[in-house]
Amino acid sequence: MRLPAAALLVADKLSDNDPFKPVAMAYKIKFEKTTGQPVSTFGGHMRDGLLILVEAMKRAKSANKAKVRDEIERTKNFIGTGGVVNMSASDHLGLDLTSFRMLEIKNADWVLVN
Repeated sequence: MRLPAAALLVADKLSDNDPFKPVAMAYKIKFEKTTGQPVSTFGGHMRDGLLILVEAMKRAKSANKAKVRDEIERTKNFIGTGGVVNMSASDHLGLDLTSFRMLEIKNADWVLVN
């Protein structure tokens, strides 16, 4: 089976010049050491969302909902475990196709498809 997915699932198989590798590997290593479980994208997405929120609150200098929302929508070029996030008022996902890798399942493992 083939599917597009976050680079986090194949962090250790990414080339060294892949911009996602440092972020994905750091999260993968910490998650697996802490939990004893294989990394999943769900925790990575939570981590990315939390960091985006914290940075937005710092820029807003406030916890005011409208100010924080506006700052989240100004998030640009945030490299997370799920990809590069570029938010806007009309795009709250913030990811484009460059954030995904085509993967295949072989021998019960994720494999990058070239």
